[in-house]
Amino acid sequence: MIGVSCSVYAYNLHADAQVTKKRDYSHRKFIDRNLVFSRENYESGRWWTMITHSVVHFHALHLALNMLALASFGPRSVAMFGLPSTAVMWVGSSVAGSWAYLAGNEYKARQVKSGVLPKEINIFGLRLPRGQPSVSQPEWKALGSSSSVLGLLAAVACAQPRTPIYMFPIPVAIPMSSAILGFGLGSAMAWYQDLLPMLGHTAHLGGLAFGVLWYVLRLRRIGRIPRF
Repeated sequence: MIGVSCSVYAYNLHADAQVTKKRDYSHRKFIDRNLVFSRENYESGRWWTMITHSVVHFHALHLALNMLALASFGPRSVAMFGLPSTAVMWVGSSVAGSWAYLAGNEYKARQVKSGVLPKEINIFGLRLPRGQPSVSQPEWKALGSSSSVLGLLAAVACAQPRTPIYMFPIPVAIPMSSAILGFGLGSAMAWYQDLLPMLGHTAHLGGLAFGVLWYVLRLRRIGRIPRF
């Protein structure tokens, strides 16, 4: 998947170059219609974009962070659960992330339309101006392998909850289970409070949820079962 993601990123750079040099939007339109998940693609029946968005990255840093995480936990997932189960988790987490992103945006859109969103958010007693929900934009899009990578990480964390990992910005290693729980709670709060709306918080939650669910239903008999 690292090779595929890097190849798609290279094609994306080519598409941008064609737009800049020749005003040729054909490659950009192909990516937007067939690889990126969006409301338009969903309503037009392009269901495969719920999966293909997991190999699309529009920024080098976005690609690098996801591929670093995949390189760290992908081989571990394959070693523990096998390649077929890891592939199922990748695709399933991508689809679950797409569904969660769609549902989350529809919920926020109804709130924006009804005018029920407060103008301020409260974080541990600190009142701040509320961020602008991503659904206020004319067309929201979802892309990146974060939901799939998080699904793999969640399953590995279920099997090896005490394994220490480093998680930015915490300077010390923490148990993998704590990292996943903290990331999930942080994503849920950020979505609810409209913090960093450019990030797919609900897609992250969908990927995490699928990884945990798949482990509980299918992978416990395959992977290492922890002793509590």
